[in-house]
Amino acid sequence: MSFWIFKVAEQELYPDKPGEEYVFDNTHSVRVRADDEFLYLDKNRGYAFTACGVVSRVSKREPTDREKQRAPKVRVVYTAHLTELLWFESPLTVSLTTKAGRRNRAELGIIDLNLLGWSQSIPRLGESMFSAILALTEPKTRSDNQAPSTDFSVEDTWAKTKVRRALAGLKRTVFDRDGRKCLVCGLRQLEMLEVAHLSPYSVDKQNRANPANAICLCAFCHKALDRRLIGLRVDGSLAISSKVVDPLALAHFSAVAAEERRVALRDVGPAFLAKTIEWEAAVDID
Repeated sequence: MSFWIFKVAEQELYPDKPGEEYVFDNTHSVRVRADDEFLYLDKNRGYAFTACGVVSRVSKREPTDREKQRAPKVRVVYTAHLTELLWFESPLTVSLTTKAGRRNRAELGIIDLNLLGWSQSIPRLGESMFSAILALTEPKTRSDNQAPSTDFSVEDTWAKTKVRRALAGLKRTVFDRDGRKCLVCGLRQLEMLEVAHLSPYSVDKQNRANPANAICLCAFCHKALDRRLIGLRVDGSLAISSKVVDPLALAHFSAVAAEERRVALRDVGPAFLAKTIEWEAAVDID
């Protein structure tokens, strides 16, 4: 699976059907395939992201005489057939000419779009950047007059974009709440931080998008939690399995004081924390 930016602009040669088809030719030097995910970047709306979706299939045809005149190397015209479109409530601009665009760039860690390869006709994205962009967007159904949702379920039957959108919102909430650092070891390297579910994602459908069931952890501590090598108590102390004997791992798990962790866990559900220590042979480290 790959992640793409599909740029949108008024054009006569390859007219698109928004939300249905995206047309391009072989000179774009990409290999878009079925099941790839994409973001629309609308150049006519303040250079802003407007939607996300999935490629259901890709068809190809020979170019017309007029299409061949666009560039000497045009040999094939492709059509990406789109599905699972989710339109954002408002465009997410990344334009340098606006305050909002500059703020969004800073939030995404973007210094120069060209350094990211976004000057290409159809730029490829890493999954982390794709998710980060989604985390800055707001759901289409959101209303300031609505009460906060209490439904945190994510069903297995949901479309891929709906699941990714729900989890992107969860990531934004959890990262902001936890100060963008690992609650176990204190690491702040953003590229290494992840959302960790306390009650396992695979079995607890009702709480997959529940911030009370998730904390910010680094990849190392996340793995340790999932393997139940560590657990967290409401008082902020860690439980460490007797299986953990490596001195570097033990030092890693002792980098944050229990009191500091306790404060950070105040908005995490005690019942979810209890699930992380439902195992024997644990020893205290804090």
